[in-house]
Amino acid sequence: MLQQVLTRQALRSMLGGMAVMFVASIAVAQTQPHYVGLTYIQTLPGKADEFRKFASTEMTKMGQMGVDEGTIHAYYILRLTAPYAIGSEYNYVQAVWYTKLPSLAPLDRSIWEARAKKAGHASYQEYLDKRDSLAKILHSVWRVSTARIGEVHPGNYLRSANYQVDREYRQEMARFLQEYTMPLAKARFSTGKLLGWGVTRPAAATTSDDEAGFSFSVVTVSKDSEALMSGPGAITEELFKSAVPGKSYAAYLNELNRLNQHRKSVMTRIYEVVALAGTPPEVTPAN
Repeated sequence: MLQQVLTRQALRSMLGGMAVMFVASIAVAQTQPHYVGLTYIQTLPGKADEFRKFASTEMTKMGQMGVDEGTIHAYYILRLTAPYAIGSEYNYVQAVWYTKLPSLAPLDRSIWEARAKKAGHASYQEYLDKRDSLAKILHSVWRVSTARIGEVHPGNYLRSANYQVDREYRQEMARFLQEYTMPLAKARFSTGKLLGWGVTRPAAATTSDDEAGFSFSVVTVSKDSEALMSGPGAITEELFKSAVPGKSYAAYLNELNRLNQHRKSVMTRIYEVVALAGTPPEVTPAN
């Protein structure tokens, strides 16, 4: 009898442990980071216009196939604008939003061959040769999106502002962006000037904040260049109260001023969205 009781208790304990493991696996799946791959490209002398056309058509076709196959959420081509393009090592960026964790292994060549032929090329090598006759691929990096809301379309303009934050204040900055900056950005969507907002960070698996040279990259999406240059407008107390009800405007300003003492702007860039396939996912910050 005692043996039966002990057996039942052991079984319940084992099943309880399995349930905990199952719930934990769901939590991990739900909070899996959203990886973004960025590839920096420099067009060859006299080839900028031709590359833009190639990127808008042939490269975006290949990206659309990745979307259709379910391996990526979105693919887009960005053009670095003046004044930043002058003297820059690159003038275009290819951005890829992965649906799963990116692999360290190269994609099977046969998949690229099939995509290239579907896009109208004799082979994948022919596609590469055409691309490489127009531009040089410089390097790629991975970023992790920690928040993203709103829209992005061809013809929109992105402003990317990178900040380096003192190590002991990075968690507080992440909380501030979630608690205040994100709802304030969303409140500005109603004006039509600001369409999207998001935050990416260096992918910790491949590089540290210190190695990357920044902790947070805050991106805003504007309807067009005029909307971007005119700015989204001041954050008034009225706007603040409508965006973050129940929060103190004075406390927000005090917190902003306090954290600004521990962050440094290290790089700002503006990009034109040249072409887009798919849709970047909405990313809700993990609590």
